[in-house]
Amino acid sequence: MNTKLGENKKLLIIAGETSGDFYAASLINVLKSKGNFDISAIGGDQTKKCDVAMLYDSTNWAAIGLFEAFKQAPRLLFVLKRLKSLILQKRPDLIILVDYPGFNMRVVHMAKKLGIPTLYIFPPSKFARDPKLVKDAAQSITKVAANFASTYEVYRAAGADVEFVGHPLLDNARPELTPEETCLKYGLDPKKPVIALCPGSRKSELDQLLPVMLEAARIIQKKYPEFQYVVPVIKTDGEEVFSIQKSVLHTKLNESGLPIKLAEGKIYDIMNLSEILLISSGTATLEASYVGTPMIICYKVAFFTEIQARLFYKLPKYIGLPNLIIDRMSAPELIQHDCTPEKLAEKAFELLESSEKREKQKKDFEEVRAHLGNPGVLERVSEMILKLLYPERYP
Repeated sequence: MNTKLGENKKLLIIAGETSGDFYAASLINVLKSKGNFDISAIGGDQTKKCDVAMLYDSTNWAAIGLFEAFKQAPRLLFVLKRLKSLILQKRPDLIILVDYPGFNMRVVHMAKKLGIPTLYIFPPSKFARDPKLVKDAAQSITKVAANFASTYEVYRAAGADVEFVGHPLLDNARPELTPEETCLKYGLDPKKPVIALCPGSRKSELDQLLPVMLEAARIIQKKYPEFQYVVPVIKTDGEEVFSIQKSVLHTKLNESGLPIKLAEGKIYDIMNLSEILLISSGTATLEASYVGTPMIICYKVAFFTEIQARLFYKLPKYIGLPNLIIDRMSAPELIQHDCTPEKLAEKAFELLESSEKREKQKKDFEEVRAHLGNPGVLERVSEMILKLLYPERYP
């Protein structure tokens, strides 16, 4: 066979969330190191940096709840319609989906009708315990890359062609600096303890959670004036973080009157430095459990979003990913009306004043890590892709 690896092979990669965008970009870089693939993509800031043909920017596609989803729906329906035409015209050899199930499963069904294979990373209902809940996805997706051991089991029971690859954060979520180096980098006093405030990557999360976290920090500061505070954010090339200007965020932090820093860079160094984390529910909680830092998980959405969730959805037992994975309450959760500065500070005091509770969380995090597999995740996913593209070469 004379064809070079990647030559004439067309891939379409779709990611619609911040974490999905990061994982998609990382996978693209791995694939590009293996061959000259013709890759089209839908993604965000990280995917844009890759050697791909960008179809749409999904940076602002994230929506929490029915009201937010309604606002996004017209745009996404337009993209789906255009995407179908593009797929028919270009006919990719493989479509790779990363999370974002509401949109991506429509693409899966579209691809199945057209006879185009799909590979799904972070498949729908990834924390489901009942195979019946993933039956449609199991029957529609060509190949499932399961990122959690429990996801692998439930998809296998549902009849999917599935492999357990592990979670991509295993290849990235490790501190690179010592605590002393981190303090020097961000202008922190190495002799004073740190609490990190992690309000999430969406502007809606910032609006809902950062004020609560800042007020909780004020309460903590009255009892423990020696603490310093950090708001870690992913480093960006432009002036935007959390979908708002850095200058605006700096103003918010300065107005708090707290000894607080905005730290741009890898969040893992800040997590490793911190005594505890006040953290939004999401991928960051999983990263924190991998680093091993005790946390209090916060979650708050708009009033109408809460109403529709209670009316139309069966709410999960837990909201935090570490708790979902081990199916018990490890890190405390403060949701909606319970997510107040006073209750958040109270939970922080409980953790700060009890080494037993902190150690219990760290012990539970060992169990969480066992569900995440082993490093080398993106290499395993790339091998799955090569087998789908070159079945004769990779039997």
